[in-house]
Amino acid sequence: MLMLLLAAWALAAQPSPTSVTHDLWRAYPGSDKVFVQVGLPDGGNGLFLLDTGAAVSVLNHGVAKRLALEGNDDGGRVAGLSGSVPWLRAVLPSVDFGGGFVVENVEVAVGVPGVPEAAGAIPVDGILGHNVWSKFVLVVDYPADRLELHRPGTYRARGKGQPVHVATNRVLLDVGITATRGEETLVAPVGIEIDTGAAETSLWCQTGEPFRALSSLGVEPVVGIGAALDRVPDFQFLTETRRIPATTLEVAGRKLKRAEAVRWSNPDDPAADVCSVSRGLLGFRPLGDWRVVLDYPSEKLVLEAPRKRRVFDASAAWLAADALVDPLGTARPGVRAKVLVQHGDEAEARALVQRALQDRGAQPDLVVLASRIDRYDGNDAAAVERLGGLSPVELVEEGAWGELIGGLVALGRAEEALARAQAALDLPIEEPQVRQELLVGLSDALLAAGRPADAERALDEAIAVDRGGSGFLFRRAMVSLEAGDRYGAITTLRNLLDLYPIGGQAMWLYAAALEPQDRATFQIDIKRALGRLHPGAEPLDFVGASLLSVGDGAAAGQTLAAGYDRDCKPFRRGPTRDNCDAWYWALGGQRLDEADRSIRRAVAREPKNSAFRDTAAVVAAARGEFDRASEEARQAARLSPDDPYLIWQSRRYARLAGAGT
Repeated sequence: MLMLLLAAWALAAQPSPTSVTHDLWRAYPGSDKVFVQVGLPDGGNGLFLLDTGAAVSVLNHGVAKRLALEGNDDGGRVAGLSGSVPWLRAVLPSVDFGGGFVVENVEVAVGVPGVPEAAGAIPVDGILGHNVWSKFVLVVDYPADRLELHRPGTYRARGKGQPVHVATNRVLLDVGITATRGEETLVAPVGIEIDTGAAETSLWCQTGEPFRALSSLGVEPVVGIGAALDRVPDFQFLTETRRIPATTLEVAGRKLKRAEAVRWSNPDDPAADVCSVSRGLLGFRPLGDWRVVLDYPSEKLVLEAPRKRRVFDASAAWLAADALVDPLGTARPGVRAKVLVQHGDEAEARALVQRALQDRGAQPDLVVLASRIDRYDGNDAAAVERLGGLSPVELVEEGAWGELIGGLVALGRAEEALARAQAALDLPIEEPQVRQELLVGLSDALLAAGRPADAERALDEAIAVDRGGSGFLFRRAMVSLEAGDRYGAITTLRNLLDLYPIGGQAMWLYAAALEPQDRATFQIDIKRALGRLHPGAEPLDFVGASLLSVGDGAAAGQTLAAGYDRDCKPFRRGPTRDNCDAWYWALGGQRLDEADRSIRRAVAREPKNSAFRDTAAVVAAARGEFDRASEEARQAARLSPDDPYLIWQSRRYARLAGAGT
């Protein structure tokens, strides 16, 4: 008995760990957002965005349901970049980091739009915010993909750092910004908050006022918490902002290398929802080269030089952990198969999906996933056959209706595609968004069947549902051209450029529709569209190609050279750089032999990359090889059969091949 008591006393006398270390998960190496895996009250794990800027933590619907957490409506509203939305309040009993690091009774918001649901293919369960991290000394080691949590007073940071103010739900600090435009330079401090969940540095409302004279005014996509990403057209996220040309950010005594233009939102609207929440954010990109030590209890921020660099393989870790609790992959076969594809193990993904289909029957998500694997394997007929077994509504809900119609067309079965599309619209469909997608599919089928006037009417009806998305307008212009309505196409494209001036593909299609008498108007329209964008945000590749096609060779050359320097030179050698080189050289009609070698290397490395195949088509056309251009464009459209731009490219190069020009 004495020995047992001594053993128990010795165990109790052991000091509890003063720190715990976790891997930082990313959607892909170097991506902006970082995630951490923690233990949940049911004994399972959850993956959460590490977001020091979130005032409250957030649970996605799925994990809240799994944990039987019932939210109530006394949460009020949560404000973000895309507006404010109501949230349901719940209490998560515990968040367990291991090693005795447990946070209990964490207030969470449930069902907030715009919260990430996946890191690549890996499911994400929510956000851990200020009300969790403020209990610790937090070390976010970006270069090593590691997170360290230390108990208060146990970590001695390497460096002087700077004081911060830990408020109720945020950490405020002064950031020195040096901005330069031309010969004018301005240095000023701004008080903002540190936000590991944001990508860039942003200022809101009156915070950026010292830099107004140096800032540019333009529109750009602004998406964040509160954004219903699946319900509104992409151009509705365009917001007028100012950009401050920052050359240096000084934080914690360090001059940060990753200085870039700072976004300034709501510069003239002090009544905006977000203005009452925060003055601005210091995000990931300036901090990504450092070990960021955020000592909440001591109210101090230190940036330490990295000790070592490491890339954590998140997909491999997820697969290994999932295999421990579900060796056969029967619980979530669709999820595991997607992660396997992300990890590059398509053979195992294919086998897993086939087993799941045999065991579970034709579940729509599994059928669609199996069809996509078939298509990537080059078995288009099998892919279409699988999709054909689902109802039109199931296909729309799984985002695969366009894949069925486009897949049938790619196989030369346009009449069958049309018959299916027409039959789908005879069904009693009450949901407007479903009917809209069915109409878009009908338009694609009618166009492929050689009935552009009818395709135009179907698209007009689809657009009328809610004014449609910018992709619908691109389709509308493409169909108008096929119908011989050149000015109708031009009118639609001018409308699209007004709605979405950042869309370079629309500029290119616009240039392709022109006659000599239209060129002056075109150049005015392009100048107006580009004038609404911030410097550096212009789609220089498509702008250059468009200018070249209307005979403005000098401006085209300057634009393409600037685009090449911006878009290609930062990449090291590899498939992405090869593709970028080939793309720009082909658009400018230069170095075509080198472009051909480059894109052949890229396609050999990634033959299932539709963007690379599209570049191969452009290179071949620039070399006068129209049969090859047509085949490469067909392959690109086959891999992404519902992409309107690739549909247009495929039809365009097929005509050129047929004409022999």
